[in-house]
Amino acid sequence: MLHFSSFFYKHETLFKYTIIPAIPLIIVALLSINPSSWVSSAVHHFYIELFAVVFGVVLSFYYISRARTLNDTFSLFIGMGFLVSAMIDLLHVVISYIAISDPVFIKYFIPQTWFAGRIFLSTLLAIAIVKYSNLSKGEGESYQSKEDQIKQQKSDKKLQKRILFYLMLLSLFSIGVALASLFLVFPASVVDDYSLHRPYEIPPLILFSIALFFFYKKQLYKRKDLFYKGLVGYMTLDIFSQIIMSYSTTSFDTAHNIAHVLKDGAYFINIIALALSSLQYNAELKKSNEFIRVQNNKLKESDKIQREFINIAAHELRTPIQPILGLSDMLVSSNNIDTYNRKMAEVIYRNAKKLQHLAEDILDVSKIESHTLNLRKERFNVSDLILNTISDFENINKKEPGNMFHTVKIIFKPKEQNNDYDPIIVKADKTRINQVLSNLLSNANKSFIGTEGEAIKFIYVDAKKVIKPKVEKKIPFQTQYYLNHSQQQTKEDVVVISIQDEGLGINSELRPRLYEKFATGSLSGTGLGLFISKNIIEAHGGKLWFEDNLNIKGVTFYFTIPILCELPVISFNEERILSDLKEKNNIGIKRNIFSSFIHQKSSKYNNGQRILIVDDDLDIVTTLKKV
Repeated sequence: MLHFSSFFYKHETLFKYTIIPAIPLIIVALLSINPSSWVSSAVHHFYIELFAVVFGVVLSFYYISRARTLNDTFSLFIGMGFLVSAMIDLLHVVISYIAISDPVFIKYFIPQTWFAGRIFLSTLLAIAIVKYSNLSKGEGESYQSKEDQIKQQKSDKKLQKRILFYLMLLSLFSIGVALASLFLVFPASVVDDYSLHRPYEIPPLILFSIALFFFYKKQLYKRKDLFYKGLVGYMTLDIFSQIIMSYSTTSFDTAHNIAHVLKDGAYFINIIALALSSLQYNAELKKSNEFIRVQNNKLKESDKIQREFINIAAHELRTPIQPILGLSDMLVSSNNIDTYNRKMAEVIYRNAKKLQHLAEDILDVSKIESHTLNLRKERFNVSDLILNTISDFENINKKEPGNMFHTVKIIFKPKEQNNDYDPIIVKADKTRINQVLSNLLSNANKSFIGTEGEAIKFIYVDAKKVIKPKVEKKIPFQTQYYLNHSQQQTKEDVVVISIQDEGLGINSELRPRLYEKFATGSLSGTGLGLFISKNIIEAHGGKLWFEDNLNIKGVTFYFTIPILCELPVISFNEERILSDLKEKNNIGIKRNIFSSFIHQKSSKYNNGQRILIVDDDLDIVTTLKKV
């Protein structure tokens, strides 16, 4: 008893949906042997078959809707099959009703068109379950990566072409059989001298049985979707419908009528299962959406807390870094320190500087993600900024021990070609553009690590105006990408700045996520530089991209800045003092008042100045006192 109980639970679906329903169906089949138990007419046959047509259309609608909702090729295949089957049934019922007065014609036409519809549906189900049930979207299936999804999509397209081929072939064959029944009597379609009066019912019976067998073999019943429970019930009824129809002696006898009723019942069970599956899907979708909504709110709250923490941590890091930087720099510059201790102080200074850059980068990322990155735009000469950035970059990197920078030479092309190059005036955040240039120069410098060849490596920097370019106009190579990809998006004049290296280039695996946070091909980098740079440039209304160099190794990074207007640039000292004064207390100050103030030749500017130091950190105050 215990053994039977475990066997029952192991094969619960087989018992519930096939073996147990088979018991009353066997009884019905035995009762159908007597042809005179239920004799109907052509009118009754018309209405019974009309139900089959309606149910077939409804099933087709449900299956195709399911296929569209779930992107389920398996359901689409079966749905199209039921649609073709409904068309054959419609021909079957209409012609048999019209030809009611011709019993000889009806004797062969009805069995032959029934066979056409059943052989089509049974073959289609067998092919669908044996070969293509893996295309059905079962529940609980694991999510796939993007690459796997692309491969799966390509595979699905090939299978869909095969499915379409089979569907068309079967449809043409079945419709051809149905139409041929109007004119031809097939050999042995009805045999009066044997108990098996309709031998043509055997092939569909075998195919329905094969479909049911593989349904269990492939364990489709284990899927939670009620659709599969309805499918196994449908096939069970169809098998008995074929068995009973095979010994129908004449149209409208007991076996004929019961087989038609079982066919309608199978359709109806399938419809109920699909309807319940739809309700089940909607309920689970609603539940999943609610779960996603709750989790999304939690993630938003967690993300907010994380950003606030990172913002506070980065701010707090900057405070202790300042005295470390200041005092270590003083030690390095001091004459009262031996060589060994000076090297130790250089290590402290260098790593404190790295920590400062990291804290600033984290703050920038936090501002970008919270959409609080503010730009302080001013007019300046881009060429002068590039030269200053190159000079600062060279001075800083020369101090780095073990740095390969002493083998790298940065060339600013406009200056190399002509010392009297034209100024390029833009209105942008000077500090932020300097930050972008420094990041790109740093990346170019790192690209030479591990390279061989010449002792001196070159980085080429260029800046060119693009004045409302036209497509047909011949343009420099450096601006090709901008013209192809951006000219439809802006009507402003721009300056295109490029940084070209001849290093190792960018790893192919890194390229798809190059501008994401923490994407780095260097062991020493944080992977924040390009993310920050791209967002800074886009905040200015420009673009940042890269291209592989032609005929040489390495890459060239480009970025654009809109040129809004070209007005005379004020002197550096005037610009700096005006900016400082305007920032205090956010008070706007008229330019002409301080312009005259700046140019006063007062002795106050030539003598020593007194500075008031106000800070809430004692270490910073102490450091500044020693300056």
